[in-house]
Amino acid sequence: MDKLKTHTDKRGSLTLVEEGNEIPFSITRAYWIYNVPEEAERGKHANKISYQYLIAVNGCVDITLEDINGRREYHLDSKEKGLLVPPLTWNELTNFSSDAVLLVLASHSYNPDTYINSHDEFLNYIRNKK
Repeated sequence: MDKLKTHTDKRGSLTLVEEGNEIPFSITRAYWIYNVPEEAERGKHANKISYQYLIAVNGCVDITLEDINGRREYHLDSKEKGLLVPPLTWNELTNFSSDAVLLVLASHSYNPDTYINSHDEFLNYIRNKK
């Protein structure tokens, strides 16, 4: 997880991410997830080609990532933190606070053919990519 550059003075705070620094890809798509009902889960998929960069611009959310090296858990609770999700990484988004807004910056346009939506299929896919 990255601690993002933040500049604060008497006028307020400005936090930034830059392509080529925190974001190692060209941003093709941006979207945000919000109004997630209590107990609802998002994600539960992996992408074969797309990078994503996640920032909780409001509230908080728990992120579980899984790749060939295992599972890791993160708690995004600050607009000053960012999380890179590389291709072939299973992601699960849970425990959204009622005020959560999760910004997602992606390297590719949406293409359903690049998604793996079954965890078992994902595990088979990454095992065979070795």
